[in-house]
Amino acid sequence: MKRLGELCFFIAFVVSSLNIQTFVAMFVSGTMGQAIPYINFGLVIIGLFIFLKKSNPFPFSIKLWIWFFCIYFTFGLLANAIYDNPVSILKTTIPFIYFLGFSVFLSIPEYHKKTSILITSVFLVSCILLIILQRYNFSLDHEGVYKFDLERADGVYADANNASIVCLLTFIFVQNIFKPKNNFQKILKLLATAIAMYALILTFSKTGFIVLLLILGLTYHKLFNPKRILFSLIFIPIALFALISIVRSSTSLSLIQKGRIENIFNLLSLKTDKVEYSGRGRLFEGLMNSIYEHPILGNGIDYSVEIRGHNTIFGVWSDAGIICFLFFLFLLFYLFRKSYIAPVHIRYFSLSILFVLCIFMLSLQTVINQPYLIVILVWLGYFIASENINANRL
Repeated sequence: MKRLGELCFFIAFVVSSLNIQTFVAMFVSGTMGQAIPYINFGLVIIGLFIFLKKSNPFPFSIKLWIWFFCIYFTFGLLANAIYDNPVSILKTTIPFIYFLGFSVFLSIPEYHKKTSILITSVFLVSCILLIILQRYNFSLDHEGVYKFDLERADGVYADANNASIVCLLTFIFVQNIFKPKNNFQKILKLLATAIAMYALILTFSKTGFIVLLLILGLTYHKLFNPKRILFSLIFIPIALFALISIVRSSTSLSLIQKGRIENIFNLLSLKTDKVEYSGRGRLFEGLMNSIYEHPILGNGIDYSVEIRGHNTIFGVWSDAGIICFLFFLFLLFYLFRKSYIAPVHIRYFSLSILFVLCIFMLSLQTVINQPYLIVILVWLGYFIASENINANRL
């Protein structure tokens, strides 16, 4: 039974991480593709019941997440009923069931290492698939091979920004989980790092490139001393100016790709008036209008997704009201504080993951409703509550 429980959780994670249901719907059967998320749902429930009696008490970070979901569903469903906004109960509970199921599973220490290896491996496969699909000009967003050259790679997620999240998480996990013991393993780690970085470049994600600079600083913090920091302050602006000159004169980049790189340069040089936000400002304005209409109770579960608010943090307020919003902010603050005061070998790893997820929360509406990212949040909750990471390292 224990082996069956493992397979239930691992299959559900692999299928959701590689978005297999979308490929099945496109190339095999639409009905079968739509059924896969519910099959995964069933697998997680089976695994939950198998390990329920063996589970250990949840750490405070996991309990906070469970309280958040309870508050979210309480106020959100109440708002759905009052304002007559329809909602699919089964569909909206999938992220919570994933969270609860993997919380039970990862409460058993022996599964931490296996899950760490699985996350690293599956996310790396996702990056490899992104590179291959881009090579053949294939895009799920365009439902097949696009007749024009793709401006941005969207990998297996049909969205370049979601793909860039996974690329960044792949880089972080490879750097922190994979500890090579010989030269061959060092080469493998270097290759995996290069794959994640190249895949990120292909997404042309402005947010992803900015977050990468932050993650590099956290990952290689040991390399910095006063002289190197001074050198960086001098060298980085020069390098950016050189890079922007190369981009402007490049003949291999499209106008859209050049524009996205210029936007990154404008952000880093604080020329925010020249930054193009891809219509996010208009979408955020619509999201805020929905908050102004019903600030206390919110508008109902998944309302912010329906109106394409593209902001997870304020989307919580739009869906479930101000109390849930304030609790969510407290939850994020607790995770950052817990990570910051953790031992060094935990601190920079967990902070890197948090910065990736939280910064993308400001431009995406899918960070806390994608099953594979829910698993990362559960894993992170246990990780920052632990005192020793050695059992998780390869």
